[in-house]
Amino acid sequence: MRFETKMKELIIENGAVRGVLLEQQGKTESIETDAVVLAIGHSARDTFYMLKDLGVDMIPKPFAVGVRIEHLQKSIDEQQFGSFASSPLLGASEYKLNAHLANGRGAYTFCMCPGGHVVAAASEKNTVVTNGMSYSARSGENANSALLVSVSPNDFNGDILGAIEFQRKLERKAFEVGGRNYYAPVQLVGDFLADKPSKQLGRVIPTYTPGVTPTDLRECLDEFIVDSLKDGLRAMDKKLAGFIKHDAVLSAVESRSSSPVTIRRNPLTFESNIKGLYPCGEGAGYAGGITSSAVDGIKCAEALMEIEV
Repeated sequence: MRFETKMKELIIENGAVRGVLLEQQGKTESIETDAVVLAIGHSARDTFYMLKDLGVDMIPKPFAVGVRIEHLQKSIDEQQFGSFASSPLLGASEYKLNAHLANGRGAYTFCMCPGGHVVAAASEKNTVVTNGMSYSARSGENANSALLVSVSPNDFNGDILGAIEFQRKLERKAFEVGGRNYYAPVQLVGDFLADKPSKQLGRVIPTYTPGVTPTDLRECLDEFIVDSLKDGLRAMDKKLAGFIKHDAVLSAVESRSSSPVTIRRNPLTFESNIKGLYPCGEGAGYAGGITSSAVDGIKCAEALMEIEV
């Protein structure tokens, strides 16, 4: 285990892995190896660019972008549990919603956090990215979830790394609209559906820190995203009454739900077009969360052990 250490470069010779170059506190070190499991995350943008330059076979993949939506947890409990909503035996309720839209896209909730918080998740300067989490007690005032719409390579230039630039565009716009101080731009659901900027908040107090800026999310989201979110909200309200309560809060932008890139690999050996390089997990495009990434890691390790034997 190497803590506070960056993989600076893959060492490749004649189409095969020969090692890795590491950097720690300004010092570099090379490790020779003929096998590297590339278990990068979905936000390893510098690594994606490096892999492209090294000739690693990658393709853009469908992903999703949108916002986080916050309701009072009490309101969600009442809808889900009815008269039993206050029972201490039940705890904070959850939901999982999806809709197939008339424009051919999908809209869905993801990473629902009961009694949770919307958190900052930007990995680059001058960007705003939102995510969500719950503490183990799930005792926060608000429920939150990602509210996403599907994006395909047709929505950008279709280049291998065009999806990353598409994400960056949204994140930089969110930074600007939020006030260029890392505040998240927010809008009440009722105002969002009515195409009017939000001037003040209602009962739902956003949990995002360092703070929020009430505004018009049309200023930082593409038109197709706005239209799809509107249709998705109305469809989801038919499944979970009250989902489009006027003072529910939308926080932008949720852009890191999954990797926008697939690093191609042999389905049997798990090896990429570079001999000895084994793409693995969510960042490589083969998983969509913690559990599925762990499963893919096990499968990749088993494939590697078969070859080693």
